[in-house]
Amino acid sequence: KDFIAWRDSERIFVDLAHASPKTFWDALAVHDKALPAIVTHTGSSAVHPMWRNIDDRQVKAIADSGGVCGVILQRSFLGKSVKDGRVALDHLEAFIRAGGEDCAAIGTDLDGFIVPPPDLRDGATAYYRLVSYMLERRWSEARIRGVLGENFLRSFRAIRP
Repeated sequence: KDFIAWRDSERIFVDLAHASPKTFWDALAVHDKALPAIVTHTGSSAVHPMWRNIDDRQVKAIADSGGVCGVILQRSFLGKSVKDGRVALDHLEAFIRAGGEDCAAIGTDLDGFIVPPPDLRDGATAYYRLVSYMLERRWSEARIRGVLGENFLRSFRAIRP
């Protein structure tokens, strides 16, 4: 509780990416409701249930705080039979259904241990490919811009005006 209070007082994001469900809810219970909380890299358990993915209720809580949920491009988070990066959009769309368009983001955690789907392993070109998949699904320009960074920047401005 003291750690969350300190982060809030210093206006440092409370990132719940590695939190268990109990820790997630305990942290949000004491987190300053005027500040956004975030989950920087995860997946949607509605798309692929696994211990590190978050459920719709957690997504909604982050969205209600003004924060974002970033979809990690790690295959084990995305699903068992990942063919390509389109599955990341399935997770983003699940976040959007649960929390609205402003809460979805890409949160890759590309630290050398992440194994993206085969078509997203070529660095910056992967983002162009993701956008082409978004356009295939007829996403609006506003949704694409939000997911690619504007949603996170809005949250960042709220915590660091």
